[in-house]
Amino acid sequence: MATKVLEVADASERLGWLQALRGIAAVSVVICHCNLNLAGPSYEAVIDILNRLGAGVDLFFVISGFIIVHTTRDDPGGVRSAAGFAIKRLRRIWPAYVALTIVVGLLTFGWGLILDDDTRTRLVKSVLFVPASYDSIYGSQIIVQGWTLGFEIYFYAVFATSLLFASWRWTFLAAWWGVTLIILPLIYHASLTDVFQSYATTDYPLNYLKLATNPVIWEFVAGGVAALIYQSSVRIRSEQLCSALALGSVAFALWNTLSPMVPSALGVALGYAIMIAAISVASKTIDISAPWALRYLGDISYTLYLEHLAVIYILKSVYTFIGLQDEWTTLGNVPVTVFACILVAALTSRFLERDLLRWTWSAFRPRSRSYPELSKSSA
Repeated sequence: MATKVLEVADASERLGWLQALRGIAAVSVVICHCNLNLAGPSYEAVIDILNRLGAGVDLFFVISGFIIVHTTRDDPGGVRSAAGFAIKRLRRIWPAYVALTIVVGLLTFGWGLILDDDTRTRLVKSVLFVPASYDSIYGSQIIVQGWTLGFEIYFYAVFATSLLFASWRWTFLAAWWGVTLIILPLIYHASLTDVFQSYATTDYPLNYLKLATNPVIWEFVAGGVAALIYQSSVRIRSEQLCSALALGSVAFALWNTLSPMVPSALGVALGYAIMIAAISVASKTIDISAPWALRYLGDISYTLYLEHLAVIYILKSVYTFIGLQDEWTTLGNVPVTVFACILVAALTSRFLERDLLRWTWSAFRPRSRSYPELSKSSA
């Protein structure tokens, strides 16, 4: 038993770089949204670069696919496995998301969030991860970033369903992705690669199919494939070659972010999947460590991602209140904004991602039972 625990700890430590990538992805999205601050033609080139950092979302999706496949490697499947997987995923993301959705909703709409019929419907759909509107991929969620969680939850649901098939899970997944990502889009003349065109212009009989058939799902699949490569017997014995492979894959992913080899977000994600597969294989032979600061950013990345737009809007109000409107629109304010977002996330992540869950759990459990220890999830 002790040996097994050590093996798990070693495996977790070897993937510390993956947690760092989550931190990088979150900060990239924050920096991207700093383009909301900038104004004036002199910043056009900078804004274009910042917009490309929005690809942090695609990196998130690839990492999510990798983690889900990797952490269920030895799962036997079945009803209990599927239910346990679904509960674990939901308890990881739902409490914090609901709490922040309500807070942002009240700040934005006031009591109209509850009293207005349309806004109340939007709130309910938001907390259930269902698009409130199908006019665009962003889904009109109360928290703008909620559109990404709609795709995340859909992927979780499909993967949980696959666990019901036990050893046949990969056959089920291959068939499911083949039907939803290739056959249905071809039948309804949807784009197989353009995530925005597929969502906006395809006329499906059921609107939710716009989400379920969107090419962005391939990003999760690509991350899952990278995990399967890592779990395989593929190994490079040469330390020098492993180092070159890891560094080369990072350089390629950076280049591909700025100039994708395949147009659209899907092409950017492909570069990230290649990078993660390459680094994970290299990590079997060489130690790939990540700075503590980046791993910490990975730990708070979910809260940082959910909160950052609200922090940006609040910070803008503060700047206006103290008469610094001109400074708000300058490039020099970008690091201030990023620091503020990270600081707020650092101060609130423990409550939102751990304490809130504990309190919610305790409220619905008999007092005679003790609350089981919840380990911090890496996914």
